[in-house]
Amino acid sequence: MKTFNKLYLIIILLLVVVEINAIEDVNVLKVGVQIKPPFIMKNNNQYIGASLDLWTKIADSLNTKYTLVEYELPDLLKAIESGEVDIAISPLMVTSTRIREFGFTQPYYITNLAYATKSDMDKDFITLISNIFSVGFLKSLIPLLLIISIFGTIIWALERKRNAKQFGKGIHGVGSGIWWSAVTMATVGYGDKSPITPIGRLISIIWMFTAVIMISGLTASISSSLTINRLKTEISSFDDLRKSEVGCIPGSGSSELLDLYRIQYSNYNTVEDGLIAVDNDKISAFVYDDAVLNYAVHSSKLDERIEIVPTSYAKEYFSFASSNYALLARVDRILLEIIESADWERDLQKYHIEYRH
Repeated sequence: MKTFNKLYLIIILLLVVVEINAIEDVNVLKVGVQIKPPFIMKNNNQYIGASLDLWTKIADSLNTKYTLVEYELPDLLKAIESGEVDIAISPLMVTSTRIREFGFTQPYYITNLAYATKSDMDKDFITLISNIFSVGFLKSLIPLLLIISIFGTIIWALERKRNAKQFGKGIHGVGSGIWWSAVTMATVGYGDKSPITPIGRLISIIWMFTAVIMISGLTASISSSLTINRLKTEISSFDDLRKSEVGCIPGSGSSELLDLYRIQYSNYNTVEDGLIAVDNDKISAFVYDDAVLNYAVHSSKLDERIEIVPTSYAKEYFSFASSNYALLARVDRILLEIIESADWERDLQKYHIEYRH
């Protein structure tokens, strides 16, 4: 009988321990994350980032334990909606589509829609080179060379007898005349050859004024070509994006904005892939969040070749998301206290994120 009582007591104790562990497991929140530098990053299998720092402070205030589970963006959105995760702490943009499926906290960071594009210096250099070797430029160059040759030959014909030392006979003399014509047009003025006959000098004056007009026209043509090319690639509104080759990450908040305005775009899995496409001239612009693009360009050392242009017509609000509205209410209260403190500004600066009020 005593043995039976001891066995019964052991079973009761085991059941109590199991029940306690079950209660503790219920209190451990399953937190979904998606890698999105500089808000969520992974370094040596350790998660870091501004969003994680913010969540850690909130979890400490709630006195709750949690475990992090990594997802790709489409899977993370499904996990939030189904309740597979208790809360997602990656910077999710609040959109009209998502807010019908689950809830959001107050935004903890406000950024702008932005696009990454080749820097003006790089575009101008490429445009200049392409213009030099373009058919249009060669068509302009051939008549110019022809006119230089005509004036050079005329001067040679007028000067070859009285000025044989500078404009000699034969092909060498003709070459000297063309050399003089080219130097005069370029306003270099070496002075090694100059007409001495009255008619030769008169033709020289006519050629000088003609050359100035021609050089001015050629310079204006090149400058105009550069300006037109820049205007073609400049994006200042959603309408401009429609005229450009654009890339974006499918399923992101940025892609939802592009879909809303019916702007076609190529799909890229990561920000890095999109920036490489811009750098390799596969697309004109890669559209995404301003803060994320700036961090990616800086960390990839593409600052000199790619510039980030924020737009003023589309703001993006980053929040935590969950289908547990009671949990969101508890998180919201603490979140607001943190982001209104000076600590939040320091946390952002630690990850080179611009602080915005």
